[in-house]
Amino acid sequence: MKQSNHLNERNFQSLNQKVVMNEKDRNKALQTINHRMETPPVIKKASTPVRYYVAYASAALLFLLILIPTIIYNFDLKGESVASNTIPPERLEEILAPYQYHEILHVQEVDTGVVVYYTHMIKNDINIEELNAMFIKKTEDGWDESMEGGSHTFLEKDDLSHQLIIPSSEESPFPLVFGKILNPSIMAVFVNDEEAEIITSKSEEKYWFVFADVSPDEMFDIKGLNNKGASIYSISTQYPRSGSTILEEANQNAVNFELTEEEWQVYELLKEEFNKQHLKDLSPISIAKIYVQASLDEELELSYELHTDREDVMQVDREEYLTEWEHSSPEQIRDTFFGIQDGIFHDNGDSGYISYTNTYGQQWGFQMLKEEDGSWSVSFLPLQ
Repeated sequence: MKQSNHLNERNFQSLNQKVVMNEKDRNKALQTINHRMETPPVIKKASTPVRYYVAYASAALLFLLILIPTIIYNFDLKGESVASNTIPPERLEEILAPYQYHEILHVQEVDTGVVVYYTHMIKNDINIEELNAMFIKKTEDGWDESMEGGSHTFLEKDDLSHQLIIPSSEESPFPLVFGKILNPSIMAVFVNDEEAEIITSKSEEKYWFVFADVSPDEMFDIKGLNNKGASIYSISTQYPRSGSTILEEANQNAVNFELTEEEWQVYELLKEEFNKQHLKDLSPISIAKIYVQASLDEELELSYELHTDREDVMQVDREEYLTEWEHSSPEQIRDTFFGIQDGIFHDNGDSGYISYTNTYGQQWGFQMLKEEDGSWSVSFLPLQ
């Protein structure tokens, strides 16, 4: 204990000796202390260890490796959906199914969509082939059918059938001339100086089409040539529109269009309230006449109701239909449909058509459809 006290005393004395300063050193020490007290403390941020930077960089690189291919793939898909005019097969089938097509012959890409060529068999005592061309337009939301197109049959043709479709809207790809090659010796078809494209069906039958720069009111030439370039078929023709000044009234009886007393009574009842029961006892020609009268009188709601309700055939939206018919004048309706009162109805079972000659001697077919209750209604694309 005495030794310990001695050590402690010696240590204290040693420490006491260390803090003994002269006046000069004391002042210097005080200045140093005051200077440090007046200087703001410097706070140093803790540095991130290098290993964390490596981890962050690795994670970012992995993210980019996953993200970049996904962005590129989605961009390619978007580009394809906007730039490509190839209609998906399932959408094409969905659009054409109501038309009960026999065979899709060809799908031609155009700037605003596609034109589809297909055949339809009208069943009667014999199969009557009908050739169709339909414009399907491409929109921001996908593919939609339009009311632009045309069809024709060719029972009375020997060498070459032909039909002109004229445009009815700004987005239309028409005019188009198309038909079927009935003479196997015909190897090439020309409309004026433009050569048509020839397509072949599964049964080796040949059809043709050309987007020709022709006007319906002007004459144009159609020629069918053999493999040596010699002309087998040649015609100068035109497809004048209703009201054209080049048309002459070839069927004067066609203007005698008038509803019978019975038809007038049904027409008035339908205007008050549409009820298909009123149509049940009327002939297809009488229903077609009421349809024409409603169109003349601008009873567009009634004319729309006279169309078919069948879900297995083409339907047209009410607003679209009313918009289209707003552009039809009474003169156009008379020129197109007058003469139907003298037509002949061809019954094909669940469908049929009225063949008639209009005022200008042009042959038309007006398509009708049989409803579930046995009554007849108008097809949404009635003219053939």
